[in-house]
Amino acid sequence: MSTKVVLLSTLVKRLERYQGESAVLYGIKSVKTVTVVTFLNQQKVDENYENILPAGLERIGAFGRCLDEINSDNYIALVQDEKLKCFIQDQDNSFKSVPFKTVDDVDLATLRVETKISVQLSSKEEETDRFLEKLLDKINSDAASFVMDKSKVALLCSGDKSVLYGAPQDVNVEELTTYMQDEDEEENIKTKKKSVVKDVALLFKLYWSTVLEDASSDVPQCAPLIYHQRRNSHVLCLSFDTISVVPWSDPAENIGPILCMAITRQLKLMMEDLKEQLRHTSIRNIEIPKIFHFHPESLQHYVTLVYHPQRSDQSLESYRKDVHQWFDLPLDRPIFKRGNKHWFAIDYENSRQLINTHMGLNLTGSNVSLVQGRYAYHHYMQDNFDDNGWGCAYRSLQSIISWFRLQGYTERTVPTHHEIQQCLVDIGDKPPSFVKSRQWIGSMEVSFCLQTLLGVESTILNVSSGAEMSSKAQQIAEHFRTHGTPIMIGGGVLAHTIIGIDFKEDMADARFLILDPHYTGGEDLRVIQNKGWCNWKPSSFWKADSFYNMCLPLRPTSF
Repeated sequence: MSTKVVLLSTLVKRLERYQGESAVLYGIKSVKTVTVVTFLNQQKVDENYENILPAGLERIGAFGRCLDEINSDNYIALVQDEKLKCFIQDQDNSFKSVPFKTVDDVDLATLRVETKISVQLSSKEEETDRFLEKLLDKINSDAASFVMDKSKVALLCSGDKSVLYGAPQDVNVEELTTYMQDEDEEENIKTKKKSVVKDVALLFKLYWSTVLEDASSDVPQCAPLIYHQRRNSHVLCLSFDTISVVPWSDPAENIGPILCMAITRQLKLMMEDLKEQLRHTSIRNIEIPKIFHFHPESLQHYVTLVYHPQRSDQSLESYRKDVHQWFDLPLDRPIFKRGNKHWFAIDYENSRQLINTHMGLNLTGSNVSLVQGRYAYHHYMQDNFDDNGWGCAYRSLQSIISWFRLQGYTERTVPTHHEIQQCLVDIGDKPPSFVKSRQWIGSMEVSFCLQTLLGVESTILNVSSGAEMSSKAQQIAEHFRTHGTPIMIGGGVLAHTIIGIDFKEDMADARFLILDPHYTGGEDLRVIQNKGWCNWKPSSFWKADSFYNMCLPLRPTSF
């Protein structure tokens, strides 16, 4: 049976504009399908670039301008001639041309391991390397086992497979999720035919085997072994949060070694930072690096980076630039700044404000353009502050600034009403009496604050009547496609936030996706969506006897 080759569309788009001569391909190889997910422009062959990739994405081939230049040790070869061509290695170690399919996304399970591991460091780098080598041997031995969160399922590593306890050995990854339990349940949920939720990462905990190492066969297993060595060393307890990806249809017994590889990759990343610190500071002043996961839309896969806690985004610019170059990404967006980290389900649950309240709505239509990235929903009465009746534009501004914060463009906190008023006083737009008042602001004041607080410029659109709003549909759609920021609109005595638009080609009518800051209730997404506080509104939503001004913030060209 021939092998099917699948290419991720973001990979194809990146290769089309790629100017390099060669690149290394990473993806997933299964029995019937090879899925090529990404490529890295590896400039130095001795560098472990793949450590920033999730485990499960392995080196499977190469990209080049000529097939003759690609080594036969690559399983897949992509060649850019007049068009992209795909080749696969045959049984006789020669490449044969094969068709490929392009897809927008790959249905993969996300696996996370959260654990703590003690790491020994020495003031001598060669001694630290020996400690690291021994720890890596332990991680990739059969000493590791994993327990799936909210379940009684354990995976004990055994060679290149795992022995499953609490579930049949032959289940696949999707079936494994049905063995998860709720906290208040005693009965296995599998008996209740629980449906699979594929947008939630599967969490695992790491446990070590208690079998004693280095014990001779004639020593009882219960006998203690005591080691005493004099070394100028220091032990750190590192927090790990690893990412792996596997097809849902893969056998669950394959998971264990992949989880071990994820820990291996992250440990190597963290050790690079720790050894760099040791070159510039004493061993007692070492600080534990922090893990950041990213999932850029332009890549459609995870990237894990390790940042020193005391280094600013500006001081990390050179490293971030290297990462952009490895993936051949343009330097026009701060993709790998801390503020742009990926949010998992638990992050949304722990947020004080709801994030992306439009998700879950029907977002299809004739010609839909939406806000890009994440924003927080700010509305009346939040943070125990009563602004009912006058603070709608302030709340819209707060939602917009949250967008710039969550996309990594700024580290400043979302300003309070008082800070917004003080900003307008400081630039001379308002008198001192404006501070702590209950006076409204409009789209111009919003643009002034964005420019002063963030350095963000804005475009102002206006219509003399709400009946003219549909005529601006094309401009609004272009804004979302180009800049992707929320739009503040003020008219009459009300302000709203536009986060999407849908219109027909003749622009006779349009629908507007509205984030309404006048909501006064709690953070209940179902109520907010069902009651229309975040939902589509017809063009008749805008009053014909009111004029409207729109503030369209422009995305900075910033790295």
